[in-house]
Amino acid sequence: MLLWADLQRLNRLERRWLQWFLCIILSSTIWFSWQSTDWQSYGSITLNWFISPLSAISGVLCVVMVAKGLMSNWIWGLISASSYGLLAWTSGYYGDWLINWFYFLPAQFFIYFSWRQHLCAESQIIKMRRLGRHWFWVLALVVLGIATLTAVLAELDGFISEALQRNSQVYASLRELTGLTFSGPLLDSATVVLQIAAQLLMIRMYAAQWPFWILTNVLTLFAWSLVLLTDPSATAYAVPTLLMWSAFLMNSIYGMISWHKGASEH
Repeated sequence: MLLWADLQRLNRLERRWLQWFLCIILSSTIWFSWQSTDWQSYGSITLNWFISPLSAISGVLCVVMVAKGLMSNWIWGLISASSYGLLAWTSGYYGDWLINWFYFLPAQFFIYFSWRQHLCAESQIIKMRRLGRHWFWVLALVVLGIATLTAVLAELDGFISEALQRNSQVYASLRELTGLTFSGPLLDSATVVLQIAAQLLMIRMYAAQWPFWILTNVLTLFAWSLVLLTDPSATAYAVPTLLMWSAFLMNSIYGMISWHKGASEH
C-alpha cells in the first residue's frame, strides 16, 4: 500500500521528526478542542475530537511527505483540505474554507497526475526541478497579486471583507502596532497569494516553492506574536498556535534543504 510504503521510505531522522511534529500539532489541537468543545452538542464533540485531530494528523503527514518528495502526499492532502475546510466553515473562517475546498482540494488531483509521471523508479521520490530564470516572473506576479488583493480587501466593507478576514484579533493587533488600516488586508493577501504560488510550484515539482511556504509561516508567526504582545489574555490559544506554526516553519526549512539537494542531483 502506497501510504505505508512511503512511511517506510523515511529515514531514521525523518521518522523521529514526524513523531515530534505529530506530538506538537496534536497537543495544540487537543488544547484548542478542550477549550472550545460544547459537551452538550454531539456536533461540537465530533468536530473537535474527530474532525480536528484527523485534519491535524493528515496535514502533518502531507507536508512531511511533500518535504521528502513522496507521492502519497496527495492522499493526505485530500483528507487534510477536506477536514480543515469543514472546520473552517463551521468556525466562520470562510476565507480558509474557500482556499481549502476550492483550491487546495482540487490541487491534490493535479499533484497526482503531474508527480506520477516523474517518479524515480528506484527511490519512488519525484524528480525535483530548479526554476531558473523564471524566478523574476514568479516574483513579479506574486507581488502584483498581493498588491491587487490588498487593495480589493481594503476597499471592501461588510460580509465579504469579514468573511475573508482570518482573525479579527490579528487585525486589531496589526492596526494597534502600525496605525494602518490596510495592514490586516495586506497580511491576509500576502499569506493567500504566497500559498497559491507555492502550491502551483509544488504541482510542477519546483524547489522554488519552499521560500514561499517559509515566508507564509514567518508572517503567520509574526501575526500571532503580535496578538500575544498586545493582548496577554490571548496566551491560552496564541501559544499553541505559535508552536504549531513553528513546527510548520521547521518542516519548510527541511523541505527547502531536501529539495535543493534533489534538484541539484537532477
